[in-house]
Amino acid sequence: MNIYRSLILSFAVPFLASCAQTNYETYASRNNAPIHGQGGTSAVTDGMAIWDNGEPPRDFVILGIIDDERPGGLIPMAQLKSDMVKKAKEAGGDALVLIRSDSQIAGYYSSSTASAYATGNGAAGYGSTVAIPLRHHSSKFAVIKYVQ
Repeated sequence: MNIYRSLILSFAVPFLASCAQTNYETYASRNNAPIHGQGGTSAVTDGMAIWDNGEPPRDFVILGIIDDERPGGLIPMAQLKSDMVKKAKEAGGDALVLIRSDSQIAGYYSSSTASAYATGNGAAGYGSTVAIPLRHHSSKFAVIKYVQ
């Protein structure tokens, strides 16, 4: 029975890891005036700055918004920043500004096993259970272009 469960999980994990939904929408404004960034913190991923607290300390315009929904597991989350950078580069962006990032528990995967045996004058049993939370992660980024 455990062999079947292991086989199912070995096929399900890569499938679930590829269940990310990433959507880009073009941003429209009345005059598209540059925004005067005040500064913040950033990290560089694949050659692009991702501003996670604040914005760059320079003028920029917003090109579009990326909405991303994905499982919150180790593999999908490890790919999040690279996936965002790829989408931003496709849109012609110079950097990303994190607008929102949320994670919540969507359910649990649990597995249990138990065994019992009896001998002439006694009986014994043992069991074990494991429960793993299944997370759902959503985030929103602004794709920006620096103004010279």
